[in-house]
Amino acid sequence: MKQGFLHKVLRYAYLHGYKYRATERAHARLVQQVQKDCPVNVVFMAMNVAMWRYQRLWELMNADERFNVAIVLSPCIDYDKQQSVNELKKLRAYFDERNMPYVDYDLEHDAAPVDIRKEINPLLMFYPQPYENLLAPEHDCTAFYDRLICYYPYAFWTSKGKWSYDFHFHNLAWRLYYSTSLHLKEAQHTASNKGRNVRVVGYSNADDYLCSEFADVWKPCQTNVKRIVWAPHYSIVEKYGLVPRSNFLWMAKYMVELATENPDKLQIAFKPHPRLINELYKHPDWGKEKADAYYKSWQDMPNTQLETGGFIDLFMTSDAIIHDSGSFAVEYHYSRKPAMFVSRDMTRLLETQSEFGKLAYAMHYIGESCDDIKNFINDVVLDGKDPLKAEREKYYSDYLLPPGGRCVAQNTINDLVESLKLK
Repeated sequence: MKQGFLHKVLRYAYLHGYKYRATERAHARLVQQVQKDCPVNVVFMAMNVAMWRYQRLWELMNADERFNVAIVLSPCIDYDKQQSVNELKKLRAYFDERNMPYVDYDLEHDAAPVDIRKEINPLLMFYPQPYENLLAPEHDCTAFYDRLICYYPYAFWTSKGKWSYDFHFHNLAWRLYYSTSLHLKEAQHTASNKGRNVRVVGYSNADDYLCSEFADVWKPCQTNVKRIVWAPHYSIVEKYGLVPRSNFLWMAKYMVELATENPDKLQIAFKPHPRLINELYKHPDWGKEKADAYYKSWQDMPNTQLETGGFIDLFMTSDAIIHDSGSFAVEYHYSRKPAMFVSRDMTRLLETQSEFGKLAYAMHYIGESCDDIKNFINDVVLDGKDPLKAEREKYYSDYLLPPGGRCVAQNTINDLVESLKLK
């Protein structure tokens, strides 16, 4: 029996090792053909505005005659139809406003997704997330492992373990453009391919934080109020053995009370994870009617607003954040403002975190209760007592600035040109 089990383990390891090595050889053959096929056809998959990470890279590639670039709209198939339609409308508005052409998806009339293999024949494919069976079959990464798949993490990755670095996607993609040397180290330790496809270029959104002017997206309100972002995660129940991050269920009522009781002091933006509302629709204590009414209340209160799209302008014009999001645990520090992470079990959460992740959470004030939230607002936000400020500044300098003194998009272009041997 032991011999049989060992045989299975060795066979699994052999097959997976061979598969990933075979993929690398296939990638090498594709790269050799590139100069015959210039310009290189490139597709950026756009799932929703909040996870669009390729703006600066698209701008550079679109201006480069060596690349023929297309954006393809494709919402997550886990959404219900109305949410998918809403995401498509937001994507169209975002790209239309910037005069950026895209391949549409007429989901409203139940049209089939565009066959991008036939219509565009891309060599390079940029995906918004590293998960399989996330998009329509015609667009999903599982249909394009024979092409050169690339990926910017949609979040500033803080977790450790196989689910963060060792899915099929992580091993079969051609290039994973990671944020820091600590992320490369984690991939080398965890991924089956030992992170051979990883390149460190900086965090994808860093260019938007460091190279932009920011619009004031807050609704008109009293000038002396402090602006707070509340950003709850979607994981309201434990799934797949993952730690449920979201504290929404016990915070929901209190956060409304906080806003209604402090109209002359606070302005709060409700910035839920895009998947939260879908999880609330399915929750036995919520459902669609209650969830929709709750979201609408944040639109209607005089000193609150609902934010379901981009967040960079929101963050950079805010005074603080209260959240339980893994990505925002790092990303909000570009604002260099105080942050509270809400968790009733930080010990368990930190057990899931990489070295980089633990550093990120050390830059936060921790909230376990409504009283902790209240004290954070009164002491840190309103009274300005911020003992973590100096540590956050060092963290910003050491980890949030891209390598080489260049923007992230330029670091990426440089790697693409060198790797594809483009002239």
